[in-house]
Amino acid sequence: MERETTTPNGYRFRLVNIECLPNSANFNVIMDLQETIAELLPYLAAALPGCSYTVEAGVINLMDKGHIIAIYPTYLTITDVTTHAEAERYCRDYFQKIQEVKRNRANLQPVFTRHPTLSPLDILRALPKTNCQECGSVSCMAFAAAVFRREASITACAPLVQEQENYRDLFRELQRNGYQT
Repeated sequence: MERETTTPNGYRFRLVNIECLPNSANFNVIMDLQETIAELLPYLAAALPGCSYTVEAGVINLMDKGHIIAIYPTYLTITDVTTHAEAERYCRDYFQKIQEVKRNRANLQPVFTRHPTLSPLDILRALPKTNCQECGSVSCMAFAAAVFRREASITACAPLVQEQENYRDLFRELQRNGYQT
């Protein structure tokens, strides 16, 4: 299934089936830009917390609430959306981010190489590892993965919050990587 939507805002998008999951009810989004943003990529990399970017690759990658977002000079891809409305919201939000960076790029220091310094295992190693499930996840590993994908806040871990002074380094590293703490 492919469904294309044209907008008056400088982009159009289409929902496509997830090739590796032919029976999935979810879709990937391809958002075509009317103008190239190649020169903006280093500024977007500076403005998007937790992204990875190298100028040679010409693509920015990041996680946003469990969706993998890839930003190329002429298009964006967004994985695993469930509805047309969700796709529309992500496209609108990212187009607005692009426009905001375009307007404010004089105030941004461009970044030509950026890699997140945290992995799900790094987050897990820093957790209390009680598997108490107070966060709503079945295990600390599942919780660490959800935090990494930006689907959960680290503050949902009650033992960690209760002993916050013992986890200052984790909070600092999460903040450095653009996570809300």
